[in-house]
Amino acid sequence: MLEKLAQEIANTTSQVIGHDVLITDQHGIVLGSSDLTRIGTLHQASLGAIFRRKEMTHSETVSRKMKGVKAGMTIPIELFGDYVGTVGITGEPTEVAKFGMLAKKYAEILLREEISNKSSLLRERALQSLVQEISIFNSIHNDEMLLQARGRELGYDLKRTRIAIVIDFTQFNHMPNENHQQLLKMGSPELHLDFLKIEPRVKKVFSSSEDITISLGSDKYVVLHILDNKINESEVYTNVKNKCNGLILSLKELEVYASIGIGTIGYDLNGINASYHAAWRAIRIGKKVDNSPEVFNIKDFILEELLSYIHENNARRFIDETLIELKKSPDYDELSRTILVWCESSLSPINSAEKLNIHRNTLFYRLTKIEQITGANLRDFRKVLPFYIALKIKQINDSEMEEI
Repeated sequence: MLEKLAQEIANTTSQVIGHDVLITDQHGIVLGSSDLTRIGTLHQASLGAIFRRKEMTHSETVSRKMKGVKAGMTIPIELFGDYVGTVGITGEPTEVAKFGMLAKKYAEILLREEISNKSSLLRERALQSLVQEISIFNSIHNDEMLLQARGRELGYDLKRTRIAIVIDFTQFNHMPNENHQQLLKMGSPELHLDFLKIEPRVKKVFSSSEDITISLGSDKYVVLHILDNKINESEVYTNVKNKCNGLILSLKELEVYASIGIGTIGYDLNGINASYHAAWRAIRIGKKVDNSPEVFNIKDFILEELLSYIHENNARRFIDETLIELKKSPDYDELSRTILVWCESSLSPINSAEKLNIHRNTLFYRLTKIEQITGANLRDFRKVLPFYIALKIKQINDSEMEEI
């Protein structure tokens, strides 16, 4: 640790106090120095300072008797009760003595910060690994007790009920993927600063000590939110959605925009795994079905989720057969949108016209035109249902199936 920072400490301290500075390890070997010729040499005075555990001054006369030593002062560096090295300052002892404590404290603070940062990074990586293991967990093939033990080591009880929330930041959606990946490889300060601002906001909303919150890359965040054992499902989804809406507003204050997916309630590790994947499906389906909300709950997309499991070949064939005549119309986009809204408005002319923002006469004109093209009675739910399902399948699978 000291070896990594020694040159930075020596250079910075030397610039501040105006004297040459060197840093040694506990064996007296110079690790960093403002005088580069001294790096790698023995500084004998450091051995005495570490042995006595206190600073030492050495005049020109005394320094001549020691190997690699010039007139000045040597101060031991203490870290968590251990003496890990020394700071040496070159100059008249009475002149440089006033800088001794400053140099010592600066070195110790920098080392403590480095250790803290490294510990935080190691914990973050451990949490990322834990979440990734949960995401692929299967009780048949994986050791549940081992994963629970890993959770306990990090301070989390994976036996408790949780719900997954995933956050997909959209500020990079406009950016070509290769550019985004290049910024990641370069350690872009812009991406880093964005997450320095975002993380406290996420943790303020999901603030329980049992909430597992971790970033996945530069544009995604996962929260495995802890729930009370005695829960009402309806209240859970309402409360979680309110928290997510609050987070969306908080992020907008930073001019950061995101979509949030809410998964199912997970009562055990298998359930938490299912919740994680359900949350991502909520975002994927939600963005295709309705771009206006920013928070998507998988429970709101039960039909869409079921339809998404239909095999691509079967889906393609069903869409082709059902929409073959409708797709020939130059007004296909307008008419397909009308069918979707008509069905989702319970075949109500008033509600449909309001959602489409058109006059009821215009709605009736469109419905008549659709009936003429398809031969279906749109006031008969069973007759209109195949068209609705075909359009829904196309809507949720467009990116996978390209143009159908």
